[in-house]
Amino acid sequence: MDSRPRYSIAPQIGAASTSAPTPTPTPQEARAVWVTRFDWTTAGRPADPARLRELVDRCADAGFNMLLFQVRAMADAYYLSGFAPWAERVSGAGLGQPPRPFWDPLNYLIEQAHAAGLQVHAHFNVYPAAEGRPNCTSTPPTPLRPTPLFWQLAARYGQRDGVNLGLQQAENGEVVCASYRYASPASPWVQQHLLWAAAELAAHYALDGLHLDHVRYGARQASADPVSLRRYHGLDEDAALPPFHLDDAYAAWQRQQINQLVQRFYTLLRAQPRPLWLSAAVWPIYRITPALALPQNPSSGYRDYYQDSQAWAQGGYIDALMPMIYPSAYNCPDDSYWTFDIWQRLAADFQAGSGGRLIIPGIGGGYCTFAEIARRIDKARDLGVAGQALFSYRSLFEKDYLTELRYGPYRSYAVPPTLPWRHAPGP
Repeated sequence: MDSRPRYSIAPQIGAASTSAPTPTPTPQEARAVWVTRFDWTTAGRPADPARLRELVDRCADAGFNMLLFQVRAMADAYYLSGFAPWAERVSGAGLGQPPRPFWDPLNYLIEQAHAAGLQVHAHFNVYPAAEGRPNCTSTPPTPLRPTPLFWQLAARYGQRDGVNLGLQQAENGEVVCASYRYASPASPWVQQHLLWAAAELAAHYALDGLHLDHVRYGARQASADPVSLRRYHGLDEDAALPPFHLDDAYAAWQRQQINQLVQRFYTLLRAQPRPLWLSAAVWPIYRITPALALPQNPSSGYRDYYQDSQAWAQGGYIDALMPMIYPSAYNCPDDSYWTFDIWQRLAADFQAGSGGRLIIPGIGGGYCTFAEIARRIDKARDLGVAGQALFSYRSLFEKDYLTELRYGPYRSYAVPPTLPWRHAPGP
């Protein structure tokens, strides 16, 4: 483990001065790392607690102070839950199968991380309800307890021609299938289910925060699912289905469904005896503006995924936004869209629209050289954002970038930022 001092040290005996020196404040900087299910589990094999213990030791040694640990991927659970079945990758034996011998990965990670001085924020995929490409027609096994969300949606809203009517749909009636298949954000029942799952985490685990992901629509299109169309037009659930028409009003209404859920998450977490952070991984481009001068007309969270992330910050119902400004795949040398120049423009844009809340830009961990990571960390500090979030642990470990962090940008200790607005009345 790191031999660097992590806490203030008393003056040595025999020091010339008898007065206590003024302590140097420990700098505040979020140094977060995403830990996905792929970073520590292997399909078809039981998950191993030793891998989590090693992961925590390495992240603490590298100088991180926050783990964004995935606890929910596609309405499954990497912890003991009454609302979602055990994830297949925990037991290696199938969805809903508990680990044997029994252990709780989230509880174990929290114990290890807190002992090492790391915060743990539960990385929670919001709307995914089932696998996506290439398994767009597969369904979770049944019966299981807890019942998978996919089947709860089918029971609540019905099926037609094999289509689950509680999922997001394209205009032609096909289920939207991208990285996942997604529950309809327009469903009040879905909102309540998600809030119950979050409340369970807050009540049963000594977490430091809840970190939302996939809190957006699932593809670059509006959803024409029956739940959305009927609710938008103020119709009963059994009314004839109205026609779909995408205009500015419908787009704004879709954004409001997500905004409302984020606000309800925030209200829930603020009401806990020990309030938790609420943060979110958000689309790397908020809105496309002439000032950003972005080439190639890329997708934006606001226009294409109905994710009004800066409204959450400006409205005071989220603590931190973590824009995912990194490529999905890396070539050597890097030839992705997300150049350093675009990275700094987008990070600055989020900072300008932060409303005083924390901006923690994402940085990819798979670059060919560590210099690409280091220059983004340096620029983040120049921009005055609250820190950085690196994606993800496995890339950093495999490239030995954890060592580079320890002896480079993270060689001096830092603590996570405080949330001063939590001491004042708020939403």
